[in-house]
Amino acid sequence: MSCPQGEFELKRYPRRKQETLQAWNGADLLLLDAAGDSGRPCLVVNDEHGALAIALSPASSWTDSALSARATQLNCSLNAVAQPLLTWSTEEPQQPIERVFMRVPKSLPYFEYQLAMLARSMSAGDTLFCAGMDKHLSPQTATIIQRYFGEVQRPPGKRKAHLFSAVATGKFTDDDPGQRSYHCPFAGGDLIAGPNVFSGEKLDIGSRFLLEHMQQLSPVERAADLACGNGVLGISALQQGLAVNMLFVDESAMAIEAARNNCERLLSSAAVDFHHGDGLLGLEAQFELVLCNPPFHLGHTVDDYAGRRLLKQAADSLVSGGSLVLVANRHLPYATSLRRLFKQVDKIAQNGKFIVWRGLRS
Repeated sequence: MSCPQGEFELKRYPRRKQETLQAWNGADLLLLDAAGDSGRPCLVVNDEHGALAIALSPASSWTDSALSARATQLNCSLNAVAQPLLTWSTEEPQQPIERVFMRVPKSLPYFEYQLAMLARSMSAGDTLFCAGMDKHLSPQTATIIQRYFGEVQRPPGKRKAHLFSAVATGKFTDDDPGQRSYHCPFAGGDLIAGPNVFSGEKLDIGSRFLLEHMQQLSPVERAADLACGNGVLGISALQQGLAVNMLFVDESAMAIEAARNNCERLLSSAAVDFHHGDGLLGLEAQFELVLCNPPFHLGHTVDDYAGRRLLKQAADSLVSGGSLVLVANRHLPYATSLRRLFKQVDKIAQNGKFIVWRGLRS
């Protein structure tokens, strides 16, 4: 990556053979152009693979993603650059933040939440720079920024991306674009989640389909809810007596916070634990059952690679005779991966859109 701050080598994480995507894009380069070579304190936000952190040496990096944090760590080491202080999305951004360099996130509610938090944390005169790829930006991007920061500058786009800038006024609204919720009878009550948690305002139809067939499963001692989101699958399994102990796992800090809060409200005595990281990778625990409604996007790109990685992690974490129970869109080619990893693969249920798979570990 060549930018005003120098030349750097960056690799995507997780890595895969014959990678076709690079670890930075035009939005990163526009932000780095705007930063120049000034050494003033800054905060980087939603840095996907560390392009901003490596070039700018920020005081802090504010992110929701354990995968992005790992990518930044690895790329900082690769370029012999000190890793910035990591601040999770569930915490307030760290001071001082005279300048903020922000990748516009995929979720607009999350974008609003971050802007509201930044408006409260930045002093009058501090500068916000946001950038995103044109094909992913909402037509409302500038309007949303203006809601929290006032006048927005938008120079002509370059590199198939656009840059937005605004100066903090020191004033902010009392709007709280944070928590969302819905009632879930399977979980025994309302499920609450922050703005960057998958399907936070309604029960995902894939999860619903799995839940409708969950009674086909046999009770186990120890289970995991992999890519747990707000914890709907794991909490429902505990409510139905299908597990005694449940580990909730997600790469999103907000998802883990939501699952933890929902367990505290809805479960009286269940044994639960939580892991914010790259799925089950590196964990020594073994499970008799893993439940999973895997993501099928890498950022904005439809890609089943993230899901296939989770299948492998589940297979490696199951005891002999343990099961992975997975709900997935019919068009996603998981059958080949499942049959390679598990000695027996069955379809528990299927409809016009989803298949609930069960893979039995040898």
